[in-house]
Amino acid sequence: MTDQLTTPLRVESNDAGLAELVKAWLVESRMPLPPEVQLSLIVTDQVPKPDDPRPSFFQAGVEVRAGEPLDWVHLQWQLAPAMARIDAGGPTATIFLSRDAFADAELFVRTFLMIVVIFLGRRAGRFHLHAGTAVDPSGRGWLLTGNTGSGKSTTVALLASRGWQIGTDDVAFLTDSNRRAAVLGIRVPIALRPGGRALLAHHSGKGMPLTRRGKTGFFAEELGGRWLASVEPELLLFAELGNGRTRLTPMEPTEVMRVLMQSSPWVLFETTAAQEHLDLLARLARQARCFRAQLAADLFEAPGALQDFLP
Repeated sequence: MTDQLTTPLRVESNDAGLAELVKAWLVESRMPLPPEVQLSLIVTDQVPKPDDPRPSFFQAGVEVRAGEPLDWVHLQWQLAPAMARIDAGGPTATIFLSRDAFADAELFVRTFLMIVVIFLGRRAGRFHLHAGTAVDPSGRGWLLTGNTGSGKSTTVALLASRGWQIGTDDVAFLTDSNRRAAVLGIRVPIALRPGGRALLAHHSGKGMPLTRRGKTGFFAEELGGRWLASVEPELLLFAELGNGRTRLTPMEPTEVMRVLMQSSPWVLFETTAAQEHLDLLARLARQARCFRAQLAADLFEAPGALQDFLP
């Protein structure tokens, strides 16, 4: 496991303020992209529309065109004029955008730019996972995934408050690590809804208001933990909220792969590196003990948190 990753700084723009904004986000979040990544950001009053006949799909307000018969990816933002083209042969992207597109910096980087980064990562062997990661006091790596609202972020915040090391609470990147699957995180605040914050009231201070999302953000260190760049999961939990008591139930291998693909759906969107992506998901499923986790309020009373519920 490492605490530092190379962050790409090859960001060019005809607007110096925008270039600095993007560089700062990449550095501050410890975004795990290699130095060959190149971003060209062109601010313009006339954002071009791609001449692209491929069917599209939508992700977080972004219209995506990818796959055959063309080799590159086109992204269009639905919230403000912005379009990106990601090259087929390497991690290079050109983004055309209006000034309105980056007037709300948090929204721009969290939605449109993040999806650009996800496609760039695929070209560098780093595959997006909607998951949180942590390392317990005995050194075991944990990965938590599940649908939005399944309790991942609140659980990750709880683990930080118990002194666990935290990789991420939401955006993660799967990659190869000497024939094992590793998960790279980004250093951003753990985003808690009011209910989750209330459960951690005796641990947390004011935090960082995430006004647009109606949440409050806390870095792992503010809760008593520490950020960690890379985790090799030994335990996988597929989380859902439940009533009564917290329970971890072992999962069958076929169910594990199905749920992992739901947590990493980009493998289905584009042929680039699809086999490598699938192989890493399978490796992750093999190397870890996998459980379906029903999370309940008694988790907050357990001295060892999640590890107290392992069968």
